[in-house]
Amino acid sequence: MRFALPLVALFGTLAHVSGRALTERTSLTERALVDICAEVDAALSVDVLGIAVAVGLLDVCLCISALPVFIETNAVAIAAVNLVGVASVTAEITALINSASGHKSCSYPDHADPICSTADVCGFQCKDGFELSPDKKTCICSGIVCNGKCSIGKACPSSVAKRDIETIQKRSASCSDGFTACGVYGWTGLRSNTAWECVDTTNDLESCGGCTIPLGPSIPHGIDCTAIPGVSDVSCKQGSCRVLSCLPGYAISFDGSYCIRKQLQDHFAEDFKGAVAWGLEHVPLK
Repeated sequence: MRFALPLVALFGTLAHVSGRALTERTSLTERALVDICAEVDAALSVDVLGIAVAVGLLDVCLCISALPVFIETNAVAIAAVNLVGVASVTAEITALINSASGHKSCSYPDHADPICSTADVCGFQCKDGFELSPDKKTCICSGIVCNGKCSIGKACPSSVAKRDIETIQKRSASCSDGFTACGVYGWTGLRSNTAWECVDTTNDLESCGGCTIPLGPSIPHGIDCTAIPGVSDVSCKQGSCRVLSCLPGYAISFDGSYCIRKQLQDHFAEDFKGAVAWGLEHVPLK
């Protein structure tokens, strides 16, 4: 099962930016984000006190810039983090990307989000109202640029008034006890950070344990249980995904939170026995 995921570079420490990109320019299309992307189809293993523990299989098109979000939402990556922490898992997945066959160094124009896919690991989509240029290499604005956004109007609206509108919309995002205000995926009527709905994150399949699209930094990221690779039947119980059955060729993981390729199951079982012998199977190492 492969996924084409729209990926957003969130942390500068994981995105390699060229020296030329750090200089201010008058052109809107000269600055570019440089990233490393690849189709990863390999087992994720982590080192636990000298023991190589295979956690699960990664089968996804992925860019290094997207690792912060991927590690927070992917079931296999979360299981690995519980063993050795975020820094070690980030290093392991980065190595898998760099060593993957067909990995590429990708650059993107301004106002674009990377989209790694089987067809094009360096693909991108334009945002902020910009459109793809005829040569499909840059994002252009057919109107005027206001505060970094492309507008079809004749003049830029007041930025103060715009911020006031967004503040009012965010303040209205309140839910009754037991529910959390989460962003709405694919919503086009409002900005993505102002469209919201009330979700029971303890039982919601698509926002389990938190919001898949948080409205702010204080709201925890959740997991879309239905997007777990190889899953056939899954539920969300007390904020955690519980896999009930997997597709043919997959088996339920030891902790029941994701599906694992059957041909790797015996190998994982041996590593898991080693972790049990050391008493590490449920002890997060930070």
